[in-house]
Amino acid sequence: MAERGFDAYIIPSGDAHASEYVADFWRARQWISGFSGSAGLVVVTPNEAGLWTDGRYFIQAERELAGSEIKLFKMQEPDVPTYQAFLAEKIPQNGSVAFDGHTITTTSFKTLKDKLREKGAIFSHGEDLIGQIWRDRPPLPREKAFEHAVCFAGKNRAEKLADVRGQMSEKKIAAYLVTALDSVAWLLNLRGRDIAGLPVVYAFVFITQNEARLFIDAEKIEGLHLPEYEIHKYDALSQFLKNHSLKNSASKKIFFNPHTTSVLLSESIEAEFRGEFKPSEEIIPRLKAVKTPHELAQIKNAFIKEGVAMTKTLFWLENAMAGKVAAGALVTEGDVVRVLQKFRAEQADYLCDSFDTVSAYGANAAEAHYTCGETGATLRPEGFLLLDTGGQYLDGTTDTTRTIPLGALTDDMRRDYTLVLKGHIALARAVFLKGTTGTQLDILARLPLWQTGQNYSHGTGHGIGFCLSVHEGPHNISTHHNAVALEPGMLLTNEPALYKAGRYGIRTENVLCVRAKRAMNPDDMCRERRFAPKPDSFLDFLEFEILTICPIDTRAILSELLNETEREWLETYNKTVRETLSPYLSDAERAWMQNLGLRAKRAVGTGGMCRRRRILSKP
Repeated sequence: MAERGFDAYIIPSGDAHASEYVADFWRARQWISGFSGSAGLVVVTPNEAGLWTDGRYFIQAERELAGSEIKLFKMQEPDVPTYQAFLAEKIPQNGSVAFDGHTITTTSFKTLKDKLREKGAIFSHGEDLIGQIWRDRPPLPREKAFEHAVCFAGKNRAEKLADVRGQMSEKKIAAYLVTALDSVAWLLNLRGRDIAGLPVVYAFVFITQNEARLFIDAEKIEGLHLPEYEIHKYDALSQFLKNHSLKNSASKKIFFNPHTTSVLLSESIEAEFRGEFKPSEEIIPRLKAVKTPHELAQIKNAFIKEGVAMTKTLFWLENAMAGKVAAGALVTEGDVVRVLQKFRAEQADYLCDSFDTVSAYGANAAEAHYTCGETGATLRPEGFLLLDTGGQYLDGTTDTTRTIPLGALTDDMRRDYTLVLKGHIALARAVFLKGTTGTQLDILARLPLWQTGQNYSHGTGHGIGFCLSVHEGPHNISTHHNAVALEPGMLLTNEPALYKAGRYGIRTENVLCVRAKRAMNPDDMCRERRFAPKPDSFLDFLEFEILTICPIDTRAILSELLNETEREWLETYNKTVRETLSPYLSDAERAWMQNLGLRAKRAVGTGGMCRRRRILSKP
């Protein structure tokens, strides 16, 4: 920086595709700071440096930054400046700000320019300073891509390309630059191993009505047949965009998503030819977010396999904690991860985990994205183990979280576990009008916690890909405004939580699928209602179908906090899990599952119900 005269240098988390998870080559922010979370940004000035990250990582960041002289800035906390505001304060007038233009998105750069406009900042986006000092930097991945067969995908490459071109024609889009890796993988029916947990391959696609170009290292697709696409080198896109001309007509623009397209690429397009999608309107994310009936059938099968692996792990854990697996052996967080991976690997069409499993005991679970490493903490017969995990199968991507009581619990633990479960049930049971967004539903999951003055600092739900990213947009469930309406076929997680620093963390997560509201069974009607709905009453309403098949532990429930509807929901859910998974389990595992159901009935008794009814609000 001193040699080049830079007053500040920005180091984000992403790669050249704005990926949440990245190949080792792109872990510049982790290398410079030591912070290993998936989200964060470092700013370095001549005299100080800071890391900005969100509430999922506050505890982890404090631990990993200790002794580094890098200050932690807790994003969205009161009186905490954004990194742009920090730069506006620290750089001199007409100061120079540099970064690697591969890793800053077009949207981020616009925001940065706006915030530093009064400072007259000068920007340099071709500066990979980390690459000059990171001597043993890992190389870019060279793993080969492989086909995602039509028996899983449902449509072949030519059909998907035709669908995209149909949307382009309808929206009057002459050229479409596809930069997000999951969008590229979905379009091409290709999967890869370039990023741990995310079966994608580093590539870009450029589409018009007459041409389709794939920018990828040729060795990655050696032996694959892609006649629909003209192949170019991966690093040739920037120069291609500079040279490209659509008959010199400014009305025929190249459209791209500014949230996933680097400033290096967008600046390669002549200004008159730039056309930006609103993030909610980009073609491929909307197409792949709404799963087809064929895809949903595949995905439901993947969740059964995941449920088998999870249930076998929970059965093993209970026996291990009781000393029935290896006499005298201690069980660690890492042991749980390895056992789960073993059972998951036994399932057909398993590829890899969809993210690093969070196996977090006691206070470790207060870190939302804790990683235990090889061993981690030793489990004791008390408190909670939080297990957040997922798998990548050729027929689907899974994401499940369970909070497991290992023994004695405090009243606070039971109360908080039950409040989180109440929020989970409320969202799972939601009935909502067509046109509703996830933002409008978020309060259902938070309300039981809010009523006790508590909250969690991450979103309630995210979309999920199909043998792709475990975090998929454009929809979600969060307090942050999202204008994307929920549609039948969209997948969402339901994961309210609560974290008590130094004590414990609690989260219960299922994956939901949006569907049209089904006719109400009279037996399901609220007892307070004295009339049946008309046959067409729910024509404009949606609801959720639960895809996750994994028992919810009832031993931690504070029974008086559940009402009758919540109790019935829980008993029905666990019964469905037992009936679905029993054919795939051993006799001992089936007996354990059955005992779980009986245990649930005893644990969730009728005590407190009469008192509770008096304060329930009407439907």
